[in-house]
Amino acid sequence: MKPRELVMALRAMGLTQKQIEHRTGIPQPTISKIGLGRVADVMSRHYVALVAAYEQRMKEEALKPAPEARPRPAKR
Repeated sequence: MKPRELVMALRAMGLTQKQIEHRTGIPQPTISKIGLGRVADVMSRHYVALVAAYEQRMKEEALKPAPEARPRPAKR
């Protein structure tokens, strides 16, 4: 994935730019620029941090319990 795609995926998973900053150490203004495609070349440490945050979020999503299924009304 490209850095912009990683930021967009993390955002789609419900993380704010500040939460991404907290997880990656990348300043929020830089995350915004990456997400908008305004950064031509992302430093490798930032890319590695984004990949790690994405992988961690994927693990968290996989471990979430499935939503409770609503009981169906009894047939008459």
